[in-house]
Amino acid sequence: MASLISHAAPVQQLTADTNGIVRIEGEAEGETTAADEGKLRQRYLLLQKEKFNWHCSKSGCNYMWNEDAVPQVWGNLSIQGVKVESERFKFYSDWLPLDFETVETSQLPFVHEGETSRPLLVESPKETAYGYHALSPGQRITVIGLAVNGHLEPIHLPGEGEDQRMILIGSSVEEMLSSEKETQTGVLIAAGFVMLFLVPVIVGWIRKLFRKLNTLHG
Repeated sequence: MASLISHAAPVQQLTADTNGIVRIEGEAEGETTAADEGKLRQRYLLLQKEKFNWHCSKSGCNYMWNEDAVPQVWGNLSIQGVKVESERFKFYSDWLPLDFETVETSQLPFVHEGETSRPLLVESPKETAYGYHALSPGQRITVIGLAVNGHLEPIHLPGEGEDQRMILIGSSVEEMLSSEKETQTGVLIAAGFVMLFLVPVIVGWIRKLFRKLNTLHG
């Protein structure tokens, strides 16, 4: 992902012969029409609602992001005159704050912010909750997608299923790369812990193997 982001070709606009992974920077444009009616006070250019399910483990219970659930997406976004459309977006910006400015007063008792570090709107206590990503007119953003004959299309991201294609949206390339590096660091640390636990097991296997070999030769 970091390589994909850093190698995306910066372009000002798309022409009929523009192809490949491209990066477009500028202000978000369009008309504010998107809202999750009855829940959010404000309207947005683009709104993506993502599902969280209640999950319990040895470390406790909380709402965990459901990466397999198809998010709901509303709105129309363009940047530098280029339409940005996708069934799913990968956001690098913060989650939409859920407070009295963004959420209808009747919904405020159902706003949850816990170990997930994301503000969530709880629909079913200890069952289902939702988080939002949103864009408003004039926001400075960076968009990365696949240019095909002058049109911007979603990208098949490394490690994702074949049917999961997304357009990347963040405030800047630096933010995107920083987020990916943090993710990579977390994966490496987790892998390191796994290896620490596996080392004694591997050593045990090797010792057993040598004992068997010594028995056979003896």
